[in-house]
Amino acid sequence: MKFAAPLSRAVRDPLFSQKRTTAQGPAPLFGGSSRFLLLFNAVALLAIAGGIAFAIAASGPPPQVLEQEAAIIAVGLVYATSAVWIRSVPSGGVLPVRLVLVFINVALVVAALGVAGPWLQGELPPLAVAAFAALLLYWDSGYGAGQIGYVLLIAAAGLGLLWVEAISTLMVPVVTVIIWSLVLLGLVLFAYVTRHVVDRNLVTQAGRQGSLLEAVSDLGEGLVITEDGRFVTGNEAYITLTGYTADELAAMPSLIDLAPADERESLTDQLAKRLGGSGDVPVHYESALVTKDGRRIQTETSIRPLTAEGSRRLLAVVRDVTDRHRSEGAERESETRFRTLFEQSQAGMAFADLKGRLTSSNEAFRQLVGYTEQELRGVSVLELTHPEDLKAGEDALRQVLAGETPGYRIDKRYVRKDGQSVWVDVAARLVRDVEGKPVYLQTVAGDPAVGAIRRDSGPRDIARLGQGGAACPRGVVPRAGLGAWRVLGGRLVTRGDAFRGVLEAARPRYLRV
Repeated sequence: MKFAAPLSRAVRDPLFSQKRTTAQGPAPLFGGSSRFLLLFNAVALLAIAGGIAFAIAASGPPPQVLEQEAAIIAVGLVYATSAVWIRSVPSGGVLPVRLVLVFINVALVVAALGVAGPWLQGELPPLAVAAFAALLLYWDSGYGAGQIGYVLLIAAAGLGLLWVEAISTLMVPVVTVIIWSLVLLGLVLFAYVTRHVVDRNLVTQAGRQGSLLEAVSDLGEGLVITEDGRFVTGNEAYITLTGYTADELAAMPSLIDLAPADERESLTDQLAKRLGGSGDVPVHYESALVTKDGRRIQTETSIRPLTAEGSRRLLAVVRDVTDRHRSEGAERESETRFRTLFEQSQAGMAFADLKGRLTSSNEAFRQLVGYTEQELRGVSVLELTHPEDLKAGEDALRQVLAGETPGYRIDKRYVRKDGQSVWVDVAARLVRDVEGKPVYLQTVAGDPAVGAIRRDSGPRDIARLGQGGAACPRGVVPRAGLGAWRVLGGRLVTRGDAFRGVLEAARPRYLRV
């Protein structure tokens, strides 16, 4: 995967924008804008030219021939330096410019070998083959299948001139010329086939990567590559997420500028540590992003270094988690409201597991029974019940746990830690999760003041039940609804149904009516 777009401008990378097809031809193996590869090729050519120059010098030509060869080599060095620069600029990729460079290359090789030919004698053919093989391999790597034909014609013309001199002047046998010509042809064909197979594999791999990146983009996953924090390239999902164009993102000093001002310092420190090789940086983190239209969205970023692209480049997967973040915030707010209501309520409240063992209780409940929170944890609600009320409590609890009723309401006595008994009005219900599975028991007990009234007056039967008007056993009202009442000590005392409604409003995801 190659991302060679300069940072000064936005260049759409093939893997993020459009896939290369076979009709477009394979991507140049050593072409493109990579100055490093061009310089590497130039050094390789200079090494071959140096070997040929050493062979010419070792053949023992006269001083004037050596001077001519030195002049040709000097021109070649100046040309090689200029060619590296020409091929690195955009106009260097134009076909006429490339063909001129090929012609100059061939002319220099023919001149160097032609001048030293009388002294090279039989060494001329192998040296010519080596020089033209290097020339063709180098220039073939930067051309498509259609353009390489022009290069072959120019090279064939130059090599033909050397073969004519070798046969006519140096008396090199025709068989020798034919043999070395076939060797050169074999090298070129072998190199072409190898490059074609490599290019085909690269095109296939690029197609697969492009398809994968398109699928990721369709899923809304933003992909972006940065270098020193600056935008290099990104897929459509990331561009759409930010609201900026690729050119606008590339013009930014750093993508950290997209973050709110209060987060930029921490993100800058994190980037410095990451580029410095520190392992004390998170791979996944959340941060905010301000879009072009001023919206603030919450994003989740997964980031990894692109070692194949250099030590300063990073690949990030960016997801929009604004809705999830908003939902989690609402859930935390709801949890806070419920916790406040639970802790500050003057009614005794407690939660128990499906075996009736207490898991948590509020301050009002603890004052009611006289135990601390640690002492109550794990204690069964039946252990707090007065022995005379134990049977009614057990029956009611069994019905709830068996699923025969969603809850119960019962008058009973709790035995406090100091041994005193207190009358309480207990409303309990089985709480289920969103799938309908039982989760825990919720208990709300009347405060001690109501218990004191009951101790003075003694238990009374319920007069009537609201709309139904049916009589119930003394002290037990299963799931009394709105409109239910009790007569306690000659007074009409309303019960906790309104309070139950407050609980349901505070934690709707837990309660199931």
